[in-house]
Amino acid sequence: MTNATRAQSIDDIVVWPDGWWATLGAVWNGHYNHRSDDYEIVREGDVARLKELGLAEDFDIP
Repeated sequence: MTNATRAQSIDDIVVWPDGWWATLGAVWNGHYNHRSDDYEIVREGDVARLKELGLAEDFDIP
């Protein structure tokens, strides 16, 4: 059986419980080592989830 989900992308969005966000690529590069590992990864094209998290304006989503 194969896994149909795509691998994570450097352009996916990492969102911490306090609302702070960054790209997954930046996290992988160590730019956010000072922050906790308690975060959610949102696929870059998941407009609905970005809206739910209140990040629509940050990504110019109407």
